[in-house]
Amino acid sequence: MKKSFLAMALFIVSSQTIAYCQGDTTLLKNAVSKLRNHLTTHVVEKTYLQFDKPYYAAGDTIYFKAYVTMGERHELSNLSGVLHVDLINTKNKIDQSIKLQLDSGISWGDFALPDSLPKGDYRVRAYTKWMVNEGNYFDQTIAIGSILSNKIPEGGTLQRIPVKGKADIQFFPEGGNMTVGIRSKVAFKAISGNGLGISVKGVILDNTEKAITTFSATHLGMGYFYLTPEEGKTYKARLTYADGTENIIDLPQPEAKGIVLSVNNDSIPKASVRIVANNAYYLENHGKDYTLVIYSGGIATSVTCRLDSPVIAMDILKRRLHTGIATITLFSPSAEPLAERLLFIQNYDQLSLNLSSDKELYGKREKVNIRLNAINRAGDPTKGHFSVSVTDESKVPVDEYNENTIISDLLLTSDLKGYVEQPNYYFTDTSARARNSLDVLMLTQGYRRFAWKQVLDNSYQPVAYQPEKTLEISGMIKNPFGKPLNKGTVTLLPFTGGSLLSTASDDKGIFHFSNLVFADTTHFVLSAVNKKGLNSTKITYFTDKPEPLIAANYLQNPQIVTYTAMASFVNNDKMQQDELVKYGHIKGIMLKEVNIRDKKRDDQYRTQSLAGAGFADQVMHADEIEQIGGQLSTSLDGRLRGISFIRSSNGSAVPFLRAPPGSGPMYVVVDGEVISGGFDINLIPSSQIETIEVLKYANASIYGIDGGGNGVLVITTKQGGLSPKDVASIGVLPIAPRGFYKAREFYSPKYDNINFNSKQHDFRSTIYWKPEIITDKDGNASLEYYNADGAGTYKIVIEGIDDKGNLGRQVYRYKVE
Repeated sequence: MKKSFLAMALFIVSSQTIAYCQGDTTLLKNAVSKLRNHLTTHVVEKTYLQFDKPYYAAGDTIYFKAYVTMGERHELSNLSGVLHVDLINTKNKIDQSIKLQLDSGISWGDFALPDSLPKGDYRVRAYTKWMVNEGNYFDQTIAIGSILSNKIPEGGTLQRIPVKGKADIQFFPEGGNMTVGIRSKVAFKAISGNGLGISVKGVILDNTEKAITTFSATHLGMGYFYLTPEEGKTYKARLTYADGTENIIDLPQPEAKGIVLSVNNDSIPKASVRIVANNAYYLENHGKDYTLVIYSGGIATSVTCRLDSPVIAMDILKRRLHTGIATITLFSPSAEPLAERLLFIQNYDQLSLNLSSDKELYGKREKVNIRLNAINRAGDPTKGHFSVSVTDESKVPVDEYNENTIISDLLLTSDLKGYVEQPNYYFTDTSARARNSLDVLMLTQGYRRFAWKQVLDNSYQPVAYQPEKTLEISGMIKNPFGKPLNKGTVTLLPFTGGSLLSTASDDKGIFHFSNLVFADTTHFVLSAVNKKGLNSTKITYFTDKPEPLIAANYLQNPQIVTYTAMASFVNNDKMQQDELVKYGHIKGIMLKEVNIRDKKRDDQYRTQSLAGAGFADQVMHADEIEQIGGQLSTSLDGRLRGISFIRSSNGSAVPFLRAPPGSGPMYVVVDGEVISGGFDINLIPSSQIETIEVLKYANASIYGIDGGGNGVLVITTKQGGLSPKDVASIGVLPIAPRGFYKAREFYSPKYDNINFNSKQHDFRSTIYWKPEIITDKDGNASLEYYNADGAGTYKIVIEGIDDKGNLGRQVYRYKVE
């Protein structure tokens, strides 16, 4: 018997049952309303980074493009304006941390890797403050090789993490529970001590040791079997792993009475849903209303069916659902979630990115012209943001199944709990076997977007962070007795000059300077006075700290690299670095860090400055400066030879040379920043200074005739050596907050230049990287670059997104001889 129901006309195409289906009940309307409210107040942001290549060598540069999306349909986000990106080392410590300014969800950056970096698995983490509310981070493991590290052994696969403990297996009954008398699909996942899937087979036994069925993993330790539990029986699995070890695991206890939700997702156009109640449960709940809630692409739709038959069956049109993970939840008559099933909807509606080249076969160092045409799912040209990487595939071999892509990340792995092995396999392989493996993945990985219990109970954690639009500098002011100052005036002054900003503190002494945009190397001075204009205030600057790191576990979206591939890659990179050094393009190998335990205390010693190198006429160190204390001019007056501090009309203490006198005030250089003459030296607390160097006459000439002619004070503060605790000072406080990072431009030689040195070898592994390509109204864009000296296959990877949230990725290869 078939019926169609208006309430689900967009989704349900038929129902093979005598059960009666109708619209929402009051309880379910309330549940769906709570979900919609939660999704409105907890709009999801996701970040995805495309890298120029999958792994790197010490001394290399990691280039990346950032895409930040908003909502379930992955539209480019206008919610956040700041993206935090961290490079995390093998000891789970942050090596580098940068902030990127987002423009409608788009930005790009890089990390320069020191030559002394030890080999191993590093991680790149990216997030907005809004994402922290959900504990949602982009986190990808990247292998880095080093020519300076121990010799890389030949053969085998990188031992990427320590193997601890025995292999483990978990069983996942479809919908959540096994029930007596109902044939259930039971999925399983077996992993080794390093978190990767392993081969396993076994037999299911009941409590009388009778063999019920056999099973074996079909993909990455995953598989499934069917089992119909009998009343009074329990079940266990006798396992045999690939290495011959055996184990026995108890299966979940079957429920004596219950209802089971199952979904057959094998068909491309539709998903078949079955709700089956066993006899005991049906007799107890006959005639009651149960509801299915289907959630896809940010939209929740429900249909309520009366349990007039032990079996309710219906088909759902997939084309009405959004590509990505959908959830189907069965609710009881009292609006309690009873069972849930994830399924992946693949409507093959991504952007079509058509790449074409002007030739099929190229020569070394030959110019390449590539044309891009982007078409959306409706077949119309589309304007979008894209990033492109070109690599020499012989130098950077890659397993495409292991790649993390914009499609696999935003549609799959970012919505699942735990580590997903070989994420790109499910999108590269379109066979029925791959679709079946993807469905088993849905049964074995938990969904993390929301949980019905928290939605219904309103028990989600309150929002702790609001979206960052721009940068902020904040802190606290107190009086000398430690009491917060209300209505104190705090002033923010750029070291290099510019507009002054002032703000008032609140009743807790807190002050904020918001809506700031400045570069990463900008230095400021904070000054504060109480409401009577006195500056005996204690200023505390709230230093900007990256979010805490979670304990390192197994790999996050890694690219598995063989020893031999990494060894070859590192050696090639070393040759490229040597060529750049040989022909003067970079400075050369950075040596391992050396800790200097003793300093030569000499008035004549070599000093490095922003403009060059010279000899200091006098040097004072922190312990000498702090002997006197008080304002800096008081501590230095009479102790810096030949220098006087003259008070200007506004009370500033300005340094001048006495003999012979200069034509104006001395230049002041603070932490490498040159400040024009007339700077008030007392803006810098004496307690915050590491060294002061005096440069006179010829030694000051490196700063030019105009600046150095009046002498120079080179001041190095302790900022670089401070711990990441809040920094406090009295009256004034110099600060160096983290500003927006400016990305490096990828170096790409042009061989049509007749003056280019043809003797220099070109061993580049990344041939070309362009983080931002925008298609025009006709969906077109073009790019051009020059091949390197490597022959073989070159691989172009282009990824991106249009203004409607449609995703696209294309791989294109060509030959070089």
